[in-house]
Amino acid sequence: MKIAITGHSAGIGQALATIYQSQGHEIVGLSRRNGYNIRIIPKLAGVIEPCDLFINNAQVGFAQTELLFDVAKRWQNTGKHIINISTMMTQQPVPTIPGLGMVEYRTQKIALEEAVKQLRHQRLGIKLTIVRPGKINTQGDGGTDPAIWAQELVDILNKNLPIPDISLL
Repeated sequence: MKIAITGHSAGIGQALATIYQSQGHEIVGLSRRNGYNIRIIPKLAGVIEPCDLFINNAQVGFAQTELLFDVAKRWQNTGKHIINISTMMTQQPVPTIPGLGMVEYRTQKIALEEAVKQLRHQRLGIKLTIVRPGKINTQGDGGTDPAIWAQELVDILNKNLPIPDISLL
């Protein structure tokens, strides 16, 4: 299987890329480190289009949501699967500390989740999954090791169950 992953060079994206590659899948890694800017939507969507699975992981502003819409249009009636990495922070308001940066991040992820819900309603012939990680140690600030978390997620996804939303600490 050919799997496109945004943000594949660090954190969750890197952990997922490593696992899927070890399982024999071809990884199409899309990150700033290898010359891809998530804000250049048509270019990224064009690279993702021939893939079988898209892990929509990298988030900059609302580009993650915009990329979701572009890929969904291209993949209509293909039965392909888009896994959208969100956050458990969408489930509750952000406390006043740590501040507006986290409020902005939460709002962008809420937009992503709402886009997934709207696209599901359109019955486009693609599979859409929302994944909500808890605190993952992507910045060296504590939380679950990304490799351990990613393995748990892959184990769930490999069962091929019709689970639209996954919250995984």
